[in-house]
Amino acid sequence: MIIMILMFSNSQKQKGFTLIELLVVIAILGLLASVILVKAHDARERARVAIAMTNQRQLQKAIEMYYNDIGFYPPDVNRGWDPGISQRLPYNKDLGNDCEINPADCPACSSCPADWINQVKARWKGPYTASWPNTAPWGGKYDYNNWTATTTRYGCSVPPGIYIGTQRNYDDTNPIPPQQEQWFLDQDMDADNCLNGEAQLMLIRY
Repeated sequence: MIIMILMFSNSQKQKGFTLIELLVVIAILGLLASVILVKAHDARERARVAIAMTNQRQLQKAIEMYYNDIGFYPPDVNRGWDPGISQRLPYNKDLGNDCEINPADCPACSSCPADWINQVKARWKGPYTASWPNTAPWGGKYDYNNWTATTTRYGCSVPPGIYIGTQRNYDDTNPIPPQQEQWFLDQDMDADNCLNGEAQLMLIRY
């Protein structure tokens, strides 16, 4: 009987793990978990970049269709504004501004004809997109920019032209993180060619 108990005890010792072995296993599992988390974060951020790039390209096509119908590009508007591609005159559903309802909300347009509002009303055949995207993937806003002169944006120089920007929020929070903005640069989707928390996709250069 004593012999059987000793044999059983020895067998259990052979099947068990020592403390060092357990610590090694825990360390390996922790390392694997951290690698998986990093990969998951990287994949999530790349997905955000892909969404923003897709939105920029879709808005670019919508602006081009607008130009084909109207004969000139929309006026420059502030971030978050639809310049006139989902409805014919500029509006901002976040702030409640609507050029169609209140003429005081209509922006100035130095690159448009003097009677640009009447011309848009007569020629507009949209909507050219279902709606202006409400927010960028990082919490900022999209912005249609019609800059007739070189513009400085957060320390970066942007040539004159028309752009679709993935930008910060109204209060300048929620910029594109540097690593993600670098992906925009690598894909030629950011015309300022530097890291400043936003990406400007050029439609045309003046």
